[in-house]
Amino acid sequence: MNEERIRRIGENEALYRQVNEQVRGINRGVSEFTVLCECGTLDCMAHIDVSRNVYEETRSSSHRFIVLPGHQIDELEVVVADHGSFIVLEKTPPQARRIAEEMNPRT
Repeated sequence: MNEERIRRIGENEALYRQVNEQVRGINRGVSEFTVLCECGTLDCMAHIDVSRNVYEETRSSSHRFIVLPGHQIDELEVVVADHGSFIVLEKTPPQARRIAEEMNPRT
């Protein structure tokens, strides 16, 4: 996969993560809320119900994203947790990890 495609996918995923951080802020008092799939496809608008605990655990790493099963890109990420209705991915190539770190709204 070329570097431009890796960058574009990483930026798409980071954009969804930023939106989900805003959703998290709006839903401060609830234990479960709905987020957008954080996959690399810009036109994916799938919704995922996630517990606050799992969301916070995922956000503890800049390299992790919440997506629907089958939305992972095997060349760029590995599944680190399977929650049935969604999975948590971790970026693997150095360039993808760098983009995830640079665009992390929590850092």
